[in-house]
Amino acid sequence: MSYRILDLFSGAGGFSLGLDQLEVYKTVIATDFNKAALETFKKNFPDTETILGDITCKETKKKIIEKAKELNVNMVIGGPPCQGFSNKGKKLGLKDPRNFLFLEFYEIVKAVNPDIFVMENVKTMITAADGYFINEITRLFEELDYLVSYSVLNSYDYGVPQKRERAFVIGSRKAVFNFEKMKYSRIRYSVRDAISDLSYLESGEGSFESKYKLKATSQYQKESRLNAKKLYNHVATSHTNETLFKLSLIPPEKGKEYLPENLRGKQKFKTTWGRLEWDQPSPTIDTRFDTPSNGKNTHPELNRAITPREAARIQSFPDKFIFYGNRTSINTQIGNAVPPKMAKAIGESIINQFEKKQLFESNNATLYNDDAYDRIRVLQKEKIIVDHIITDPPFAISQKNNFNTMKNPRKGVYFGDWDNSFDLYTWIGEYEKILDKNGSFIVFCSYRYISFIIEEMESNNLIVKDVIRWNKTNPMPRNINRRYVQDTEFAIWAVKKNAKWVFNKPKDVPYLRTGFDFPVVSGKEKTDHPTQKSLQLMKEIVRIHTKENQLIMDPFMGSGTTGVAALELNRRFIGIEINQDYFEIAKKRIKTTTKYKQISLI
Repeated sequence: MSYRILDLFSGAGGFSLGLDQLEVYKTVIATDFNKAALETFKKNFPDTETILGDITCKETKKKIIEKAKELNVNMVIGGPPCQGFSNKGKKLGLKDPRNFLFLEFYEIVKAVNPDIFVMENVKTMITAADGYFINEITRLFEELDYLVSYSVLNSYDYGVPQKRERAFVIGSRKAVFNFEKMKYSRIRYSVRDAISDLSYLESGEGSFESKYKLKATSQYQKESRLNAKKLYNHVATSHTNETLFKLSLIPPEKGKEYLPENLRGKQKFKTTWGRLEWDQPSPTIDTRFDTPSNGKNTHPELNRAITPREAARIQSFPDKFIFYGNRTSINTQIGNAVPPKMAKAIGESIINQFEKKQLFESNNATLYNDDAYDRIRVLQKEKIIVDHIITDPPFAISQKNNFNTMKNPRKGVYFGDWDNSFDLYTWIGEYEKILDKNGSFIVFCSYRYISFIIEEMESNNLIVKDVIRWNKTNPMPRNINRRYVQDTEFAIWAVKKNAKWVFNKPKDVPYLRTGFDFPVVSGKEKTDHPTQKSLQLMKEIVRIHTKENQLIMDPFMGSGTTGVAALELNRRFIGIEINQDYFEIAKKRIKTTTKYKQISLI
């Protein structure tokens, strides 16, 4: 899928620049009320339509919406300035006049109806007033049928030589964006990495266009110079004599603690008059980075503030990106921008999470290569109801330590990170919401967690009826001289309160015991999944607890044994598996039992 972007409050275009570096994104419209910023955008994005105007003006808004529909916009991005996101602003909430631009963003999303939107803002949008604002924002967009997620991200984690924390809200029609799956940059960059090759101007020196004087010494500098024939915007502020005198008293990489008390000024913050540190990331670049008294934005050793080009480097703009306007305007454009590398990281994660997943469909089965914690929100949104949930989630019992098995030393069984870091309980309450009123909820678990899972079930409108035992007739011996052979697995069977549950006791037996005697999987049935369940066992459970044509769900499908059992017994099946390899195993097994078609998830 490709994304055609409308960039609201675009400024110079940092957000668009990061996304447009990826093949599937193209910004087709940008809008801002700042003429110089939009000029910068247009000259750096010559193929993008730009609309200059106040978004609160009805005519401007109408023009934006009409143009967005004409150009088939399916993604909206932007960072509406909102000063009301604070504890003091809670009284008026989103109706606070200082938050009116957020509402304009919301109204345009509502009118354009994109597949996805990404909103950037100050982190207090999420943290202020005990989450009041973000809860209201989430509610508004969920009413528009979006699946909404949000987080505070630090640009330093994504290859930007700056610690800049910003809030991001992402809404999608068809999938949940999981911020925890964003990949951190393998390399962390410092101020030295970013600007040491530009360290030769004194106060008042430099010009709009110049030649490079020093060689690039870091990979970051080499990347920044890529396709840049000349250096632009490298102009040092012309400081007053008083300012230059103060800066001369401050040693390299130090701050105003070296100034005499009478020269420190009335600024409350400790970082004012501070120099950047060469081997550390920069603090947040704001719109007044050219003023030493503003904060920690003075050059590490030269007696001047950083230049616009140095600030742009720290913001991760490439050198070929040229800023236009007067000094104040250029500083505002740079200081207000979303760092392009940060935007690119978000864009890459959207591709990885939304585009690389698979959906397998057949006449009786649907398999999702997805995270069960994310997919449940989509299923709830689509109002899916399943008749039964039968699943074998990760047990969180992986062991890397050594122990003895019979006569030979053997390492503990490590099933993978998916088992080791799994949240054992909180998924239960969410999946209970899509279970039919008469459905069964059967969960395999380790003996260690039986009581905890029962407690979680019973706190979520479920009543536990029994604990089922799988007695393994051929258990794997391990450490036999020091402990019992582990030959039993357990499954907890619960139903909803007041349910008329299914229980198909065979007619040829007087009663059923909770134990099922079946061997561990071996031979042709065995796959590469480390905790594969016996098909005979799962068919027996499906046969007893469900009816033909009913819909069975397994949120942690693994190798797909529950699905195979369901289809062979004329039931329908929905399976979810986060691991790509195991999803492929399950898909292959399902294909042997039913006709199929395979399509993209989004």
